[in-house]
Amino acid sequence: MQAKKNRMIRLSRPDYLACIKVLTIVALTFSGSSSAGWLEAVTPVHQAPSLTLEDLTGEKYDLVELKGKTVLVNFWATWCPPCIEEMPSLIGLNREMEQSDFVILAVNVEERKRRVDNFATRLKLTFPVLLDPRREAGNAWEVKVFPSSFLVDPEGRLRYRAIGPVDWNSDEIISILRRLAAE
Repeated sequence: MQAKKNRMIRLSRPDYLACIKVLTIVALTFSGSSSAGWLEAVTPVHQAPSLTLEDLTGEKYDLVELKGKTVLVNFWATWCPPCIEEMPSLIGLNREMEQSDFVILAVNVEERKRRVDNFATRLKLTFPVLLDPRREAGNAWEVKVFPSSFLVDPEGRLRYRAIGPVDWNSDEIISILRRLAAE
């Protein structure tokens, strides 16, 4: 009887990254909880990457122009179940923080404007939805998983990152946001 040979499948870098993305999304989707992601402090604290994109109406947003505000940059896609699951808590956070110098920028990555616009309208998103059709911002921010979010302090420094869906309405996160705004 002839022994079977173990065959190793070699994947190109894009195929490997796509497999990692799919496995991560599947793991987060079947975790059954919107708090499957985590928020972690960025160390060392450093300037956030640049971010200049247009929203669904063609208005340009530049992170530099938002200096003085705490900014949550959320990278997402309409095909991503954890991203969709996270949206209501982002809407709630936006409502909770509307009286402060706080801005959510929801950056959609690599999708057509029409699809994103229909999605944003259906969910009644209450914050700017920016378009990153060629993934330039996603690459600059080193986004590997959707959703991925970043908290930028009023000085434009990257302070926290969240990988996966997070409950943005939690007391802990609201406390962090208020602390950042007060610094």
